[in-house]
Amino acid sequence: MSRPRFWHRIRFKLLLVSLTLLGIPWAGYRFIQETEQFLRAAQEQGLRTTASSVANVMHGEADLFHGVAKPGSVLTFRNLYEHTLDKPPQLDGYRDEWPGLAPNFAVLHAPDDRLELALFLGQHDRHLYLLIGVRDQTRAYGDNGDWIELALLDRQGVLQRYRLQPEAPGWVVARRQPTGDEVTELPLLEPAIRGEWQPHDDGYTVELRLPRDFVRNRLSVRVGDAASGQLLASGRMFPADALGRIVAPSARLQALLADITPPSTRVWITDHQGLVLARSGRLDTDPPLSADQPRMPWFIRDLILAVLPRDADTVAELSDRQTHLFVPPVTSALSGREQSLRRQPIRGDAVVVSAAVPIRSSDGVRGAVLVEQTTSAILSIQNLALQRLFGVTLLFFAVTGLGLLAFASLLASRIMRLRDSVEAAVSADGRIIGPMARDRSRDEIGDLSRSFENVLHRLDEYNHYLEAMASRLTHELRTPLAVVRGALENAGHAEPAELPTHLDRARDAAERLETILRRLREATRLEQAIRLAETDRFDLAGLVSRQVDGWRDMAAPVTLQLEGCDRPLTVDGVPDLVSQALDKLIENARDFHRPGSTITLRCDGNGQWAEVRVCNEGPSLPAQLDVFQSMAVARPGPQAQPHLGLGLYLVRLIAEFHGGSASAADLDDPPGVAMTLRLPKAR
Repeated sequence: MSRPRFWHRIRFKLLLVSLTLLGIPWAGYRFIQETEQFLRAAQEQGLRTTASSVANVMHGEADLFHGVAKPGSVLTFRNLYEHTLDKPPQLDGYRDEWPGLAPNFAVLHAPDDRLELALFLGQHDRHLYLLIGVRDQTRAYGDNGDWIELALLDRQGVLQRYRLQPEAPGWVVARRQPTGDEVTELPLLEPAIRGEWQPHDDGYTVELRLPRDFVRNRLSVRVGDAASGQLLASGRMFPADALGRIVAPSARLQALLADITPPSTRVWITDHQGLVLARSGRLDTDPPLSADQPRMPWFIRDLILAVLPRDADTVAELSDRQTHLFVPPVTSALSGREQSLRRQPIRGDAVVVSAAVPIRSSDGVRGAVLVEQTTSAILSIQNLALQRLFGVTLLFFAVTGLGLLAFASLLASRIMRLRDSVEAAVSADGRIIGPMARDRSRDEIGDLSRSFENVLHRLDEYNHYLEAMASRLTHELRTPLAVVRGALENAGHAEPAELPTHLDRARDAAERLETILRRLREATRLEQAIRLAETDRFDLAGLVSRQVDGWRDMAAPVTLQLEGCDRPLTVDGVPDLVSQALDKLIENARDFHRPGSTITLRCDGNGQWAEVRVCNEGPSLPAQLDVFQSMAVARPGPQAQPHLGLGLYLVRLIAEFHGGSASAADLDDPPGVAMTLRLPKAR
């Protein structure tokens, strides 16, 4: 017999069953996710509370803010932020030094988006540096060309306007423009303003330098496109109090904010246009998952990072050098609405959670407070939980997998031993050649082994029964066949006068053969009737009484005596079948009784059982013979009628069908035999 493939074996199936254990880490992971959501909500609420507290403190510093946010004002005009430069830029009109400063540019667009103005104001030493980038596809020079105007307040607080309109790319000069109704024939050159104008593919770039004390705190820039006639300005050019402001960080707000900033938190204070007035704290955007991270295998670390939930609303970077925070959620706060945002930095694993609230005054929203924290604490908690979950899961899987594998191997070996034992007990032609090895274990396999042993034992008995039936039928059929053959042979050589005698002898033998076949058919029909019978409730004692009354005339001159049948014995069964069983018992007692003796039928109710006992005086039971087996015959000498040994066998079948039993025992005084039919009482 070929061995089954691995995926057909019990080991593989038990390993598949062990995969259901994956529900344990999945449930743990779901719990970690629920915990993360709870901690995230708590963190966002805590940040809003912190931002509201900082905003309340800033409410008392209204003099440090300049202006309130109005619908459309932030998008139309921009104040200029004064950045501190590490080194002075080279005035060459090229954009080589721009990439690192681009995030802090103030960018304005024309309504049709054909003209764009980008501004950056920086301060180094005693000079201001103004970088102007214009996106304009139609560039022109000269008196009718593109131009740039500066409007500022000088040292005395007087409004001054200067125009830059070069004849060609390169060095530019600033000409002072009239500030009111006065008209000058020749605009004056301003040597303090120096710069370079250089074109590029999308427009042109202008870099200017002017002394810091040349400008007080107001500055507006306006550009004009000669081809389209469009104007784009960072602020109004007049009157003086309408010019754009030069906004610088507030040392007072910075000191105040440093005292109230919680650890591992970054707090920003912006004005009504999103320009940063103060910032305190810092974020570590790449915190370790835990103290054990350096000792973690790389695949465990990557696995933890892969399964940790890191939901973010957007991917954005906000560096410490950012000076323009006109981004969500600051824009919502400047509109008067609190808002939270989760962003994923371009670099780093921890998500940054931010909350912004407005700084209100009686005039409107003066600025916004932005509070940020990373989810490093939540990541650490999740990482610790996942480490323990992974550790416990791996250990549990290893122990359980090995245990299931060992258990499956044990089961497989026991089943194979059972298979070998069954195959060894049965020959190739189906004969029982020996007993099975007994398995004394009390589990299902042991029970199966004992069941196989019982089945083989019954099959062995059935084989013996078939062999006995064949031998008995051969014996019973051989005699009448021999008689028929002899009678026919003798009839062929006999005189006419002797012919009737031989024919009568052959006819008697044929009748004997017919009787044998009829009794076999009756036994078969009775077995079929037993399988198809329907039970009913009846009185066994009354049935026995009626049976005896009917047998008294048929059994004459045998005497039948009835005892104990005056009390009812109610049973559930088939009265016809029980009646046939009683007929077989009475017939057997009549065949073996001592002539002149009495056959006694006794009814008895013993506990849960109803018994009918048929006793007769006569020979004892034969040794080594179960009289209730099929084809069991113990009748000595020749018989007038053929007996196949089916009567008591049918009694046993009827008793077992009713859940009872049939038994036989010898009697000592006087010698004889007692046959007992036991049936369960009705409940």
